[in-house]
Amino acid sequence: MQRQNERGHKEMSFQGEHLKFGQLQKRIQNKYLNRYQFVPKFPHPVEFYVSSLRHDTNFSSFQAILNDGGFKKPGNVIRSTQSLVWWSLAISEGDTADAERRFLGDDKDYNCKPFLHKFTSSPAFRKSSRLGNFSFTFSMRELLASYSTQFCMGQTPQIRIYETVVYKQEVMHSIVVHGPDTKREFKRYPLLQDSRNGVCEFQNDKILWRPEGMSKTHAFRLVRRQEIRVRHVLKKKRRFCAWNHLAVAFHVPQGMIFKFDKETLLKHVSLCQGAEPKLSNEGFIKCEFEASPPE
Repeated sequence: MQRQNERGHKEMSFQGEHLKFGQLQKRIQNKYLNRYQFVPKFPHPVEFYVSSLRHDTNFSSFQAILNDGGFKKPGNVIRSTQSLVWWSLAISEGDTADAERRFLGDDKDYNCKPFLHKFTSSPAFRKSSRLGNFSFTFSMRELLASYSTQFCMGQTPQIRIYETVVYKQEVMHSIVVHGPDTKREFKRYPLLQDSRNGVCEFQNDKILWRPEGMSKTHAFRLVRRQEIRVRHVLKKKRRFCAWNHLAVAFHVPQGMIFKFDKETLLKHVSLCQGAEPKLSNEGFIKCEFEASPPE
C-alpha cells in the first residue's frame, strides 16, 4: 500500500509482514534493492543480539519529555498509529563484536583482524541521529518491566509484527508492543514468533536482529580463503544499495504517558551528533558532545 507519511514523503507499506529483500523485489520496483545481486561479497547471514533501545529527539521534544515525565505520541488525532512511541536499536560495539564471533563460527580460530565494523556503516549502526541531538537509551528489560506495570496491570506485554516500510533507499521493519486489553486493536498483526528465517526474534529480554543491508554503500568485500580478510573495493565499483533497520513501537493510549521520573530520564539521556539528512524541522544544536547530560 502506498501512502504519505507524517513528513509528507511517499512510502510503501506492507502491514503485518516482515518482508526480506528478495520478497520485496518480487512485489515492487526499487533499483536499490535490485543492486544487491551485483554488490561485492559481504558477511551474511549476521545476527545481532541487542539489549537496549534508543529514542532520539530534538531539543524542544526533549524539554517536553522532561515536562511530561515520559514519552507520548505528539498530536491530537485519535488513531492507533498516532499512539505509538518509536524506538530504534541501540547497537553497541560489543554487539557488533559478538555478531562477528557468531558469524565466524567454526572459523573463529582463523587469524583475522576485526572486520564486521567495516560493513556496518548504515544509519542503523551510527551513534549520530537524523532526528536530533538527544538520545534516550533504556534496556529492553527496563522498558518492558515499566510498560507491564503501567499498561498491562503486571501482565506480559504482547509483541507483534507491525509492518515493513520501503522508502527510496531505506527499508524499515517494525514490531509493536501493546497491552493485553488492546488485543482487538492489534489482532490483525501476527505475534512475533521465534524463527530462524525471520527478520527478528525476541529472546531473554534481547532482540535478535538479522539485517540484510548493513551499508548504504558497499566499499569493502569479504575474502575467504585460508583466512578471512577484508579488502577495499575500487571506488568505481561501489554500489549504492538499500539498507534496513528495525524499529520498536510502544503503544501508549491517547492521553496517557509512558512515565519515568525526571531523575531516571536524565540518567538515560545523552547528547549525540546530528546527522544529515535530518528528519526534523528543528535545526541541530551546537554543543560539546562529550559533555554530561543536560540538567
